[in-house]
Formats: sequence, C-alpha cells, structure tokens
Amino acid sequence: MNNNGMIEYKESIISKIKNFFKKIFGKKDVNDYYMQNESIKELKQEKNNFQNKFIDNIKVEQNVTNDIFKRNKFLKEIDGNKDALNMLSIDRLRKLEKYYDSVIAENEKKIKKLKASA
Repeated sequence: MNNNGMIEYKESIISKIKNFFKKIFGKKDVNDYYMQNESIKELKQEKNNFQNKFIDNIKVEQNVTNDIFKRNKFLKEIDGNKDALNMLSIDRLRKLEKYYDSVIAENEKKIKKLKASA
C-alpha cells in the first residue's frame, strides 16, 4: 500500500447536476461583473501603453539615417576621383578631414585594445 499522495475527490453525479444548474440559473453578482470589466479595461490600457512605448523606442530619426546614406554615397563618389576632390569647397574638405580624423582615432583605439589583449 502506497498512499503517500493526496486523496482525490470525486464529485458525485447529484452534485455535478446541482452545480450545472447553479451555473445556468444562479444569481450573478453585479459587483463581480463590474470588477471583471474594470480589470479587462486596465489590461487593454496597459497593452496599448506597452505598444506605444515599443513603437516610440523603435523609431529612428530619418535625418540621421539619411545623413549616413548621403555620406556613404559621397565617399564612394570621391574614392579615387581626383577631379571630384579638386572641385570640392573648402568647407566640404574640412568636414571630410574631420570625418577621416575621427575614423583614424577610432581605429587607433581599436589597435590599442587589440595590442593590450594580445
């Protein structure tokens, strides 16, 4: 005999029929219905708030991405084209110089990290 577990309660046929009719014809409490509706409204509102926050977090500024694409296109046009470089204004040349200085600085940092880890 191995009776270490919980005793399983089996509902009788009479109590099953009684519960069935209570569910169908029983008096429903108005407060329970109100509480359920309020909790459902709160859940819907929380879901909408979460979706709005998610959408706001995903948004990327279009100007930033456009600038990156324009810069990459510009760099491809200049690459190996001496005539295009000669036609650039001084302001554009200074911006180009700043960009390449920042690229060089980033690469030097990466090299230092790699040398330190090796």
